[in-house]
Amino acid sequence: MNLFLSVSIFLMLSGCTGTESTSPAKETGQNKSEEAQEINYDKVQEEPEELGQEPLNYETEKERIIEQYEGITPTSWGENVEGVITEIDTNEKIIALTFDACDGTPDSFDEELINFLIEEDIPATIFIAGQWIEAYEEEFMELSDNPLFEMANHGYDHKPLSVNGELAYGIRGTQNVQETFEEIFKNQVLIQEMTGETPKYFRSGTAFYDEVSVEIASELGLKIVNYNALGDAGGTFNKSKIVESLEVAEPGSIYIFHMNQPQGEIARGVKEGVLQLKDQGYEFMQLQEVDELLK
Repeated sequence: MNLFLSVSIFLMLSGCTGTESTSPAKETGQNKSEEAQEINYDKVQEEPEELGQEPLNYETEKERIIEQYEGITPTSWGENVEGVITEIDTNEKIIALTFDACDGTPDSFDEELINFLIEEDIPATIFIAGQWIEAYEEEFMELSDNPLFEMANHGYDHKPLSVNGELAYGIRGTQNVQETFEEIFKNQVLIQEMTGETPKYFRSGTAFYDEVSVEIASELGLKIVNYNALGDAGGTFNKSKIVESLEVAEPGSIYIFHMNQPQGEIARGVKEGVLQLKDQGYEFMQLQEVDELLK
């Protein structure tokens, strides 16, 4: 069940493919990053009781993953390789809304969209890249403190996930096992360091993977979740197209939208489409609420 797969490849992810942006973060984000304490990835959190979870040992995990996966050649590449979750296995009127926050370029926070979800009490899972977190630290903490929103890992540098530098939409993926590990785990550490919670789900920049990188994510305790319902085509859909995408929702749909495109029409389209679905009796769930039904 894949909706809107006839949309051109460029449109699908053009709003969420900048992996090495050199654009400065917005001024407040820059100031907050400069003031923030630098994270020591060699020794994360000496006092885990403050977090409520065991600390993530960066160097130990990196050595283990490199030893286990170095030299393995992948045979598949794409959005739906083996091990990637795309839907909720249910016949009930349940939908998961997921939102990507991709980079930290200026004006990359759709407050109108988030405020709507809060006002209407709509839960969602937000896949957040490390670049976005570091540019919008205050906003990230507000989101993570709100029980409506589940924080998920969108990679530190927002790269496609590979072990040999595969390309997705012209963007170079992680080039070896070590880079794959770093793309995943550096953001895991960042999110745990800031929130005390460890994400359960991962989605790469461009949502492309090889099967070895999927296994690495799984080995690190993460489930890779993509989607089966294209909500905004990387922020390029106008309001009417976004509403249309929600009008054809089915039980078990996992939607992908973006919350870093306030200049587009995502908020307006989501507002109208989500309210229509509520009127039809659909219920919105975070991924963790339907974890056992994900496939």
